[in-house]
Amino acid sequence: MPADDIDWPQELHAAVFRALNMQYITRREIDGHVRFSLTQAGYRAIDAEVPWGRILRQRMRDLMRMATGR
Repeated sequence: MPADDIDWPQELHAAVFRALNMQYITRREIDGHVRFSLTQAGYRAIDAEVPWGRILRQRMRDLMRMATGR
């Protein structure tokens, strides 16, 4: 989700930092825009099912790392 689309009030900043530290969400900068994503641990923390698209993207990344030896 683009960070610009999130209007977090000041009192939620501590919760967001905690979620980042606990690896429930990730923060990435893509093309000059900050994006936040819920991780698999984050989905588990809120007792929600991880979308299949997310699982497939992670598996493809893992395969690419194995193929390149990283």
